[in-house]
Amino acid sequence: MSRMSVHFDPERSLPEQVGEWLDEAALTLAALPATGLRPAGARSTWPDYLRDLEDLGWDRESDEFLPRPTAEQIDRLDIVLTWIPLIEDRQQKMVVHMRMIRHPISGDNRWKWEQIGKRLGVSNHTAKARFDGACAVIARRLRLPKTWS
Repeated sequence: MSRMSVHFDPERSLPEQVGEWLDEAALTLAALPATGLRPAGARSTWPDYLRDLEDLGWDRESDEFLPRPTAEQIDRLDIVLTWIPLIEDRQQKMVVHMRMIRHPISGDNRWKWEQIGKRLGVSNHTAKARFDGACAVIARRLRLPKTWS
């Protein structure tokens, strides 16, 4: 994952930067460890099993995960998650949520633009436009003074 600054660049488009922050937040969410999340009383009843030596020496693609996020990336994730409620349009919010679902191993989007469009009954270009519109809404709300939001 790339290292992004905590502040926005005034020379660049703010909605574009919001989209980049959403993208990084999605990767950070996918890279968070999923171990140790079970309730304390949950245990497996399956017995331990011995693996073959061939299995132990074989590197599988499924063993490679995204690197764990840094503290800075988690801080930015926390910031980005506060932006989602700023989107009032249900369709835009749904597109943003769907685009933030990433595969934990490859980091690829689970929902491609075509799939989102099909799910919402619109074209993939309309789905992308709704995502861009959501980024613009967030950017507009971030520009407002705190007394107006």
